[in-house]
Amino acid sequence: MQRHALGVFAIVLLVVGVATYGREDTAVAGACLRIGAVLALLWLAMPQLRDVPPWLLGSLGVVLLIVLRWPKLLWAILPLAAVLWLLRPRIGRRARRYTDPRD
Repeated sequence: MQRHALGVFAIVLLVVGVATYGREDTAVAGACLRIGAVLALLWLAMPQLRDVPPWLLGSLGVVLLIVLRWPKLLWAILPLAAVLWLLRPRIGRRARRYTDPRD
């Protein structure tokens, strides 16, 4: 989806959500506000998302489905994700070599 269309959809949903907020059907307003906010965040992050590897997006989707099915697993997945993030390979960094201070 193009970035401009995503931004337009986000603005339209946010405007509809704000316009229908005080009326009798608050479910429509809440849904429009939430979806509009998510689309707006996606619109902001779109340039950076082009650099994300496809396997990472796929694994995030699988993790999301697992957490939606079994919400208690979130407490096990969060520390695991933190450990994996800390242990990830750093591309572009050279390994520091030990230098003897006596030299």
